[in-house]
Amino acid sequence: LKISTGAVWSDAMEWINVNFFDTLETIKTALLTALLLPVKKFFTGIPWLWGIIAVCLIAGRVAGWKLGFMAALMMLFIAASGLWGEAMVTLYLCGVSVFVAILIGTPLGIWAAQKPRAGRIILGVMDTLQTLPSFVYLIPVVMLFRVGDFSAMIAVVLYALAPAVRYAAHGIREVPPQLLEAGRMAGCTPAQLLWRVKLPLATPQLLLGLNQTIMLALSMLVITALVGTRDLGQEVYIALTKANAGQGIVAGLSVAVIAIIADRVVHALSDNQKRRLGL
Repeated sequence: LKISTGAVWSDAMEWINVNFFDTLETIKTALLTALLLPVKKFFTGIPWLWGIIAVCLIAGRVAGWKLGFMAALMMLFIAASGLWGEAMVTLYLCGVSVFVAILIGTPLGIWAAQKPRAGRIILGVMDTLQTLPSFVYLIPVVMLFRVGDFSAMIAVVLYALAPAVRYAAHGIREVPPQLLEAGRMAGCTPAQLLWRVKLPLATPQLLLGLNQTIMLALSMLVITALVGTRDLGQEVYIALTKANAGQGIVAGLSVAVIAIIADRVVHALSDNQKRRLGL
């Protein structure tokens, strides 16, 4: 004898598909038209030389020119490997997914920090999302939206949402009580206290949450190659199917290059903000 909830989940997916197909298709089309496709067109249209110069200038301005020079060399490695187009698709998918995850996760984290009862539920859901195997996210997404960039984005957002929520909640909770009291004494309303005291002081933690969200998004993008993306993750997947170690290692190193540059730049932003706030 066995008891399984598999049939329940299958019936739920079928019911959603039957009753909400048009609604889901409308949402998918709207987001593709308004967000995904314009961003993809922008990134895939960046010439490799101008892209390297832009990365060098951004990294140099934020984290010092030594890192800017190293970032330029790393991006040159991607271009020299013939993977510039795939890298730009990776950046586009990662960028959009991280933007959506932060847009959803930060308000949820603030809510969790300010309302303990809601926080227990929200953080419990985040615990569940963090412990699910990566491939599990693809199953309902493909069932509801089929394959493509939109499905990949939804899977990445679900996988990378947890750190955005957790770091936002932690940052709001760690604001010194004496500063909150000073804000109340100055006549701040709860909304002013949030926008003018809590969020500015929590910025370093929010940036660390952004950093972790980017890392998880990049790791998930390799898996979303299974739903038809044409990025560096697809190159890794193709190399695996053909047992081509060289192709797989070069594509993996290209993903690592993007992750290293993003990590150093965001960490530098966080450190700069800490110094500015005297933390």
